[in-house]
Amino acid sequence: MGYQWLGWAQLIQALSQSSLAFLSNIYDIERYEELRMICAEIKEERTGLDMQEIKDLFMNDTGYQTPKVDVRGDSFQVMKVL
Repeated sequence: MGYQWLGWAQLIQALSQSSLAFLSNIYDIERYEELRMICAEIKEERTGLDMQEIKDLFMNDTGYQTPKVDVRGDSFQVMKVL
């Protein structure tokens, strides 16, 4: 089975986090927060990390789930910054 469980847990966590960004109904919010906790429990069980580490790594983000990518570059021409 490999690490397929991790992909599923991350997908469910991302979907629930994205849903939380748009919800105002308290009951729906509770349901999606429970899904996030279930994902954290799965990760805790499978990795051996404690729950606080899991929360620090995966549950501190708020709002719509987006890729966290940063690209930077510099341009030089004959030792001169362009």
